[in-house]
Amino acid sequence: PAHIARPPPRLHVQNLVTKLRKEGAALQRVSAMMSSSSSSTSSNDAPPESRDNVNDTPMEDASATAAASSPPKPTPPPKQPPTSKYQAFPTYYFDPGQYNSPTVSIYVPLEGIGQHDKSKITCQFTPSSFDLVVSDFEGKSYRLVNDNLEKDIEPSKSKYVVKPNKIIIKLGKVKGEYSYDHWTQLTAKKAKRKDAVGKREKDDPAAGIMDLMRDMYEEGDDNMKKMIGETMYKQRTGQLDKMDPMAGMGGMGDFGGI
Repeated sequence: PAHIARPPPRLHVQNLVTKLRKEGAALQRVSAMMSSSSSSTSSNDAPPESRDNVNDTPMEDASATAAASSPPKPTPPPKQPPTSKYQAFPTYYFDPGQYNSPTVSIYVPLEGIGQHDKSKITCQFTPSSFDLVVSDFEGKSYRLVNDNLEKDIEPSKSKYVVKPNKIIIKLGKVKGEYSYDHWTQLTAKKAKRKDAVGKREKDDPAAGIMDLMRDMYEEGDDNMKKMIGETMYKQRTGQLDKMDPMAGMGGMGDFGGI
């Protein structure tokens, strides 16, 4: 019989050791895979609260870090007040008051003006004028100015009052020897010259009489117009006293010889 060649004992032991090592490595890999699967299952089985806490913590930290690192937002510049031209108030009313009252009044209606910034409502007074200004009210600016009042006023006794829906201007009357000036209208019919401080200059007596004669001529009958016409002609030609232009109108009763 043929003899079977057997490996020597030393080689046999080495082959056995190599085989055991390979099997041990395979067992370690299987054990690692099982451990990983078990860990994943435990994580999925955890209660919702635990998973939320685990997930929320890093997100909150990330948000806080992002907020801390982001630059602050720039503050927008303040809005500039609108620049608009003045326009007239919708309407106003004049009240001359009683015969001997110390003031006359101007009523200026404006809905809701009482809620407006008081620093944007002003009224300036001079002996012959007032100037009311309302700025930036509901996108508009208003002005009421009169520098040709019928009579002079007392600025120190004049004022304005802001009501919920209107402005009232009180003009202080000038007091004469016996009573206050009597007003019939707000604005004088004719513009008058003023001195440096705003007071109207005293009227020329002769000019005032001539104005009166013109008014009488326009409103009188034919005889009145003829008489006044002759007197005015004599006045222009120097036949009458310049300070007494009605001296030649003796036919006018009490007006003659003024």
